[in-house]
Amino acid sequence: MKGFDVKFMDELKRKNDIIDIIGKYVRLEQRGGNFWGKCPFHHEKTASFSVNAQGQFYYCFGCRKSGDVISFIMEIESLDFNDAVKFLAERAKIPLPEVRYDDEKIRQQKKLRERLLSLLRETALFYVRTLKSEKGAPHYEYALSRKMTNETITKFGIGASPDFNSLVQHLRSLGFTNEEMVLSGAVGEKNGRYFDWLGGRLIIPVIDQFNNVIAFVGRRIDGGKEQKYINTKETLVFSKGKTFFNLNNLKKIKNEKGLSSVIIVEGHLDVVSLTQAGFGNVVATMGTALTKDQARILKRYTEKVLISYDGDFAGQKASIRGLEILSEEGLEVKVVSLPDGMDPDDVVKKLGEDGYRDLLNRSMPLIDFKLDILRRTYDVNTVDGKRKYITNAIRVIKESSSPAEQEDLLKTVRDVTGTTFEALKRELYSTEIKPKTENTEAPQFNDNAGDKTAIASRFILASYLFNKPYAKETDIADMEFLMPVHQEIQRYVLDRQKENARPQFSDLYEMISEEYADEISRIAGMEAEENKTFDQAVYFFDCVRTLKREAIDKKISALSRMFAQETDTEKRRELTAEMTRLLAKKKTELS
Repeated sequence: MKGFDVKFMDELKRKNDIIDIIGKYVRLEQRGGNFWGKCPFHHEKTASFSVNAQGQFYYCFGCRKSGDVISFIMEIESLDFNDAVKFLAERAKIPLPEVRYDDEKIRQQKKLRERLLSLLRETALFYVRTLKSEKGAPHYEYALSRKMTNETITKFGIGASPDFNSLVQHLRSLGFTNEEMVLSGAVGEKNGRYFDWLGGRLIIPVIDQFNNVIAFVGRRIDGGKEQKYINTKETLVFSKGKTFFNLNNLKKIKNEKGLSSVIIVEGHLDVVSLTQAGFGNVVATMGTALTKDQARILKRYTEKVLISYDGDFAGQKASIRGLEILSEEGLEVKVVSLPDGMDPDDVVKKLGEDGYRDLLNRSMPLIDFKLDILRRTYDVNTVDGKRKYITNAIRVIKESSSPAEQEDLLKTVRDVTGTTFEALKRELYSTEIKPKTENTEAPQFNDNAGDKTAIASRFILASYLFNKPYAKETDIADMEFLMPVHQEIQRYVLDRQKENARPQFSDLYEMISEEYADEISRIAGMEAEENKTFDQAVYFFDCVRTLKREAIDKKISALSRMFAQETDTEKRRELTAEMTRLLAKKKTELS
């Protein structure tokens, strides 16, 4: 189960009952065999979130999400799998299993990580104390000049570095070594001299979702020639492409109020300014292009992202690939258009909260933003520029799978270029569509009511997984499931039967690949529905017949294809006999 021993996982779940865990986040009421509450993952007025005590899983009839106690903690606390396991293990006071491979190296790395986090925490406290001291007076005045309130300064743990030497002396007095200081990123080394990497700057700590200080950003407060902003370097505890600034506060908001969207900005002081203005759902990148890791982090918090980068055309044009990464991860991406030369901090100060909110409300979908970038890239008043704009705009429009959206976007291109709508439409559909290659993989099913075989398979598996008495009258080994995920669940049930153990539905969430998460949720939904108005036993045997009929039909189809290609008379006779036998079986046993 994702690297952990099966016995450990069984104990972890046994000591973290899903009703107890979810009950700390959601008000649950028992109705029948299940517990019900309002879903914590989407806004709803009536309770459609069901928690099954026997199967130790949850299922929402509104948003269709399901999972076990681990996936619930992953979702609600925005943690990855390993951190969710650690969270639950600490709650139940269960020691995490010892790592068996290269054990000593792992222990040393863990010890170093804890040591670096301790050093960074002490560094942050040193900077905070300095800001409030006489040495930090210039930095404090600068913070006030940026319209920061004392409350905001405290909220973000903003501090000051007085010079290049004081931090090093302080850390040494606490027993930290030169090597540890350098490995933390807070201290640099040159020709044997150790110095504060952010010496003389206003300091903003970068804090992760566990409230650990993992890095710092330094802002120059004078008019010197040095770089305005500097981050500490990447370390064992800090990777620029795997974090955001203000993630700790974002997590608090999600847990307390929920999040409908997240705003992404470029500057750390933009985050500070926007938060102070009332926009707490904001994070900043760490000076690099957006990565898939960051997209996946955001996906734990929201489904909608608003990009509010500086009003600089060159920078906006260069950021498109990063925005596409967000879209590829399934996030809805909209772009906030800021006045040229202004960043979010400027907008809030000059236009106020209402002015910035108006810009958010007028944000444009990513595909419209791409067209706008093309419009500003090419001079459509020239023949060459107009042709290049149309060619590239058509490529962008083809990315949309919605005919209605395509038509709307074509009208935009028409208005920009003066080209007729009919001509643009012909251009859109002129590119030849490459024929799809034949799919030889096992068939996959769509989630629709017309797919009787898929629905029958789900109900059969749910009956075995939840130990329904009528399922004992048939042998699951005789079933021929078509979907790979159903076959994998079948093997799991058979293995549990060989061990004389009852299947545990929650096991599926760890053993089945994430690509089949939706299918697991559909099976969960079969059991979560309590008010079934039909005879489940009768329906079960109908489903068994449906599955067996489908298996026979597929065999007959395969034999028919073989018969059509076969030239040997004897073999054709054998194929005919087998098809006849299968047809008779279908008629006598499954009609």
